[in-house]
Amino acid sequence: MKPFTSAMMTPSQQYFNYRLSRARMVIEDAYGELKGRWRVLLRKCESAQEEVRDNTLACIVLHNICIERGEALNRQLDATVDPATNQRRLRDVIRRLLNMTTCHRIRDNCHQASRIRDVLRQKLWREKQGHGVS
Repeated sequence: MKPFTSAMMTPSQQYFNYRLSRARMVIEDAYGELKGRWRVLLRKCESAQEEVRDNTLACIVLHNICIERGEALNRQLDATVDPATNQRRLRDVIRRLLNMTTCHRIRDNCHQASRIRDVLRQKLWREKQGHGVS
C-alpha cells in the first residue's frame, strides 16, 4: 500500500502515513527474519503469479514451526544447497527445482487500491478520534 504524497495532506492522511510506516517496519523486520531462514526469498521472485502466494505461505508456516520448536532449518531442506555435495547450487538449478518461470513486471494502477486506502484512512482516523469502528 502506498502512502499519501500530496504536499498539502490532511491530518487524517498524515496519521495514515504514520500508521502505515509503523506497520511497514514491523513487516520488514518479520520478513527479514523469514528471508534469513529461507534464502530463496532473497532473490527476485520469478515464480508464476499464481504460485507466489502458496510459496510464500509455505515459507511462513514452516518458519513458524521452526520458531515454535526452537529448531534451525535442516540443511537438506535448503534448495540453495545440494545435500549430496553440500555445495551451493547454480541459479538455474534452483530455478528449476522451484518451478520458477520468467514473469513480466505487473503495474497495478487500479482505482480500487486508492478506494481501499481511503477507507482504511477513515477507519484509522475515527479510531484516533475516539469514535470507534463502525
